[in-house]
Amino acid sequence: MQLALAAADPHDAESIAWVRVHLGRELMAEGQRAEGERELDRALEVLPDYHLALAAKAHARVAAGDLEEGMALYERAQRRVPAPDVVVALGELYAAVGRPADAKRQYELLEFIERSNVAGAATYSRQLAMFLADHGQRLDEALAIARRERSARADIFADDLLAWCLFKNGNISEARTAIDHARRLGTRDARLLFHAGMIHDALGDGETAANELTLAMQIDPGFDVLQAEVARLKLTSLAARSPQVHAPPRAAASGA
Repeated sequence: MQLALAAADPHDAESIAWVRVHLGRELMAEGQRAEGERELDRALEVLPDYHLALAAKAHARVAAGDLEEGMALYERAQRRVPAPDVVVALGELYAAVGRPADAKRQYELLEFIERSNVAGAATYSRQLAMFLADHGQRLDEALAIARRERSARADIFADDLLAWCLFKNGNISEARTAIDHARRLGTRDARLLFHAGMIHDALGDGETAANELTLAMQIDPGFDVLQAEVARLKLTSLAARSPQVHAPPRAAASGA
């Protein structure tokens, strides 16, 4: 990404902003949060209303515990482009700060966007399936979507989605197979590691579960404002059962 930035056309603001956003995300995933957020700020200096930069900066602010600033940035990003991931993230933030009516409107917007994505076609995306699985809603439908996604796009995130939906439907052994496929490249992704930890906990492997959940929270403590709290609670539960596991500190959340 640094080479791409060096090679970018200085007159192409969107290309420069795009590269800085992705460089910022990579730095943050490697634990260099301050450096990563600086890249996002530079992207916004180049292109102030760039929706990808606004959403990435919102995510960074949530990870730092600044929920109010995160909401404001997600709202700006959604006004520019109502992408499903932004719609969900904003809805989860509204839910976390006690604004259930606003959260419900966001969830309804997600459903509308996902189901009308391609005119005349019954299309469903992994974002909708993930949302349904996270919230324990229409789990049969979520699993059907995940299987369809896995058949269409056999990447690690389709495997991860399938694993999570299988887990939520109680198919733990199948979930383990799917999450092993998802982790085949060793990708440092907090949500993927969170799912792996929850699945290994269900399999009775508390040590592996604790390692995966701890790594998830180290990589990105704000990967999802609601699911990150599930991870913290599970780590606390594992710590109570095993002296080798340390309970995580509760994240500060200004505005909550």
